[in-house]
Amino acid sequence: MKKNKKGYTQNLLICSIFSLLCGIFVGLTIFGFKYAAKYIEEGSRHLYKVTSESFVLILLSFIVLIIMSFLMYLLHIKVPESKGGGIPRSEGVLRGILPLKAIRTFFGTIIGSFISYFAGLPLGTEGPSVIIGTSIGDMTSKTNIKAQVQERYIKTGGAAAGFAVATGAPLSGVFFALEEIHKRFTPMLVLSVSLSVLSATIINNSLCEIVGISPSLFELNIFTEFKLKHIYYLILLAIIIGVIVGIFDKALELVNKFTSKYIKVFHPLTKLTFVFIITGVLGYVFIDGIYSGHHTVLDMLDPANPVFYLTILLVVRFIMMILLTDSSATGGIFIPVLAIASVVGALLSKLLVALGLSNIYYEAIVILSMCAFLGGTLRAPFTAIILFIELTQSYTNILYIVTVVFIVNLITELFNNPSFYDRRLEKMEHEEYHDKKPIISHFEAVISKNSFVVGKAVRDIMWPYSSVVISIKGKEHSIDMDNDGEKKLYALDTIVIRCKYYNEEELLHLLKNLVGKDYEIKKINI
Repeated sequence: MKKNKKGYTQNLLICSIFSLLCGIFVGLTIFGFKYAAKYIEEGSRHLYKVTSESFVLILLSFIVLIIMSFLMYLLHIKVPESKGGGIPRSEGVLRGILPLKAIRTFFGTIIGSFISYFAGLPLGTEGPSVIIGTSIGDMTSKTNIKAQVQERYIKTGGAAAGFAVATGAPLSGVFFALEEIHKRFTPMLVLSVSLSVLSATIINNSLCEIVGISPSLFELNIFTEFKLKHIYYLILLAIIIGVIVGIFDKALELVNKFTSKYIKVFHPLTKLTFVFIITGVLGYVFIDGIYSGHHTVLDMLDPANPVFYLTILLVVRFIMMILLTDSSATGGIFIPVLAIASVVGALLSKLLVALGLSNIYYEAIVILSMCAFLGGTLRAPFTAIILFIELTQSYTNILYIVTVVFIVNLITELFNNPSFYDRRLEKMEHEEYHDKKPIISHFEAVISKNSFVVGKAVRDIMWPYSSVVISIKGKEHSIDMDNDGEKKLYALDTIVIRCKYYNEEELLHLLKNLVGKDYEIKKINI
């Protein structure tokens, strides 16, 4: 028992040290990434404004946009991991579905994102920040052979730290990793994620203070407090948002089926070029419809925006998101989804005010709607609630945000649609393995002394993707089932595990990292 405890403590210490280091590296890197992205967007806005005064310059700008689309296409050929948003890819990597080539993913994502920001594509920094953080976690863990056992924990910490720094919401970063990425809470996972987020946030906030900028994604101060008498307005709000999220998800699913069937004949370069040209057109005729959406969220807090303008903005941003996800342009969709949600919130705020709600609640309704919409699309209610609290610093409205978010999630569950990120991840999996069918097999393994799993409950271990421990046989007891994951594993226990995989060699490598290498892992028939 003392040896088991010693091995557990050693694993815990290694994981803690490397999670802290990962957070420091992520904090430094994402601060620089966000800082550069901010000035790239400002420069892009200035260029659209200056060139709009000359037809020749406008023509020249479209030639530049076409060249940039070609450069992104070449990047996607060289680094396919840089395609699309970073969050679904990170989820695939951290769950063990997708492989990760950390160095090229790191640089490819940064280069591709900067191309997108300079062109004005409505993509954000949070998705790239998450995959960059995941890549840093991978590189950090590989600097020490003992840390490679905890690799997925450290990479998860890097992803959470990237999200926390990008959004300026550290607690949301922790919940995002636990609720959205892994959909589980385990002691070592919570520890690893918390340490990475803590160190990254300290580094980022210190650097922001030095250069004189805010670490927060949005400066939102809501001083209005809802009363119990407003609960009927908020229930109505939640029902409408839930229905809108359901329609939103269904529309994306139908569009995805349509594009997969009819638009797949178009070459990837054609899709990218089309998106870049449409972005250029909007840059000159309707600039509010492009860029990440940060400015859009802030603008939606103004009750003076007319309904016609809000409707046009909503349609344009929704269409652009569809085009961008189909083209797989590099960049995040988290903030663009927030922008769409904020426009929906502004329209609903006007509706509730028209129904009798005081106008002083306008801003609060916009932000509440935005977070509830996000929680519904991600199927991550706790992350949405925490994000609302961190963005607004409003603790007196917790009852009402919880009510709205959970009603929205209840309604979205009734629609039974997959979340946006899950749908994107499924598409990435098909592309990665070229629609190859996974293999399902059973393996028998004997647990080595001082291996990573010793002393841990089955549910607390990050087994390979879609793996299930179906039996445990101790040295001195008979075979036992483990239906709830509560049983602890000890040295010399024999386990049978059912796995779904594409690459058997890679699967065995992951299993050996967990159960040790003293005994052979055998494939068996059941």
